[in-house]
Amino acid sequence: MRFSAACLAMLLPCLAHSQTTAPLSQATQDALLHVLAHEMGHAILREFDLPILGPEEDIADDFATVYIHMMLPERAGAIIAARAQQNMADAQTAGMFSEYRSDIQRAGRSVCLLYGLDPERHADLARSFGLDGDAAEDCRDFAPEVGRSWRRVVSAYPMPDSARVTEVGSYFAQTPIAAAVAESGLMEPAYRLLAGIDWHSRITVAIEPCDGASFWSRNGRRITICETYIKRFEDQLGG
Repeated sequence: MRFSAACLAMLLPCLAHSQTTAPLSQATQDALLHVLAHEMGHAILREFDLPILGPEEDIADDFATVYIHMMLPERAGAIIAARAQQNMADAQTAGMFSEYRSDIQRAGRSVCLLYGLDPERHADLARSFGLDGDAAEDCRDFAPEVGRSWRRVVSAYPMPDSARVTEVGSYFAQTPIAAAVAESGLMEPAYRLLAGIDWHSRITVAIEPCDGASFWSRNGRRITICETYIKRFEDQLGG
């Protein structure tokens, strides 16, 4: 797959009005890459009509961790650490009938899964979150199976190395937060993640003011990350 300035420009349209704001911290950028990959998990399930054999939010979380491990191995540890720290900062509990795990469980699952996929590389990550003993052994046991399963799924939809990527785009609201995202180092690895899949129609990433966190819209084939969510990450991780 060919990456070029022209390809990256598909994700970085010129902002009509230059607006200044503080740059995003590296930890916020890292955590947002996991958010993007999580929404890609929903997109892959829906766009390719894959069976949903369990809680969809858990499936999307696992996809995000495995896919980042596959596509951004050199950054995976920092990405998972940042996202786990953000989940722990939120510390929301799950109701009896919630489709989500508690935030502490989501943090632990992502650390456990990444560590189990490559215990040698991510030993420091495990130690930093207190993952050891029997729990670490369990992670080393189940993570390779999860990774292998997702590799087999993704292998059916890869973008060929020689292909010109045309089905990835972006929308940035004319706001300081959206401008900070566009001007950060986030979009190049975001493009790498999105362009790894041979989508059958255009997928757009949108950064805009909205209520909520992040979501995938099948009707618009759009991954939206709300500015309030980005601001929350920066408040939690930027200091």
